[in-house]
This record gives sequence, structure tokens and C-alpha cells, in this order.
Amino acid sequence: MDIRKIPFRKEMKLVTLLLTSMLIASASAAMYYSLTMTSTIEVYKANVYFVEGSDNSTITVLKLDSTNTTATITGIKAYPNMTFTYGNLTMVRNNATSGTTQIRLAPDVAPSGNASDFVYVKFMLNGTSARWLNFTSNGGSWDPPSASDPAWITIGLETQWPIVIMTKASATAIAGNTVTIGITVDVE
Repeated sequence: MDIRKIPFRKEMKLVTLLLTSMLIASASAAMYYSLTMTSTIEVYKANVYFVEGSDNSTITVLKLDSTNTTATITGIKAYPNMTFTYGNLTMVRNNATSGTTQIRLAPDVAPSGNASDFVYVKFMLNGTSARWLNFTSNGGSWDPPSASDPAWITIGLETQWPIVIMTKASATAIAGNTVTIGITVDVE
């Protein structure tokens, strides 16, 4: 059958042309554009980091990671009904040579250990003004840590401050029981 011989040949061409036009128009309406950006990011060494304190070699073990931004301290002791103070196990150092740096103590990991064995574990950033972070036990569980002053403080250029740790075990503490506590030194 020859389609050219169909009497509605002009109408068919018109419908075909109309459908083709609609297809082209809809494709044109779907056009869009995009923006492109490329960034180069450089890794910097932290200006604020941990350094070994003067008490470290005689009392406990301090392990620092390769960048000195993570410190793990083991061997800290707590005695029943007695406050025991570690004055300088580790220090926070600001190695920046310009600008100002703000730091503060903050809790990182809740205490894990038997709360009935401890009265408190306190951390003090001993700088131009002391900042405390206190982990206390109510005898059955650990209370949320409290900060003496959660405000940011300025640490001077090329300055280092010790983190003092104070411990006290309860009168009924069982020798050998432990607690693990995580803190952070936030840097702004």
C-alpha cells in the first residue's frame, strides 16, 4: 500500500510536523547550565598540641600520637579518702607565631568504670586563669561533668600550660578497679 495515495496525506504531514515541533520545543525548554568550581585544600599541622610534662617520666605513661593531638595517659592512681594530684603529666602548647588562639576544656567520653569506687577525677588547665573540668560520683553513678568556667581563654603565642589531674577514691573503693575518662581541649 502506498501511503502517498491516501487522501489525507497533507493532514498526516501536518500532524507529523506538529509532533516534531513539539518534541524540539520540549527538548529546548529542558536546557540548563551548570557552574564548575575546583578547590585546592592544603593540610596544616595543628598549632595547639600536647607535649610531655615534667612529671610524666616518674609517675605514669604518656603516649602521644604522631601529631601530638591525641594523648593517652595510663598509670594514674586514686587513693581512698585522699586527694592525689598530678601537677604536670602533659601540657598544652600553642606553637603559633602570630594571631590569638582560644582554648577550653570539654568532656569527650563519659566515665566508664564503677562510680562507687571514686569520689572525683578533676582536670585543670593551669594557665593565666585556671579552668576546671570535674567528674564526680554520687556513689552509684557518675554525675555529668561540670566545668568551673566553660568560657574560652586565650593561650599566648609559643606558650604551654600544664593539665593538672586530681583524683580521690571512695573509702570503700576496691583496689584494682579503674575508670576511663576522655576530655578534649577545644581550639578556636
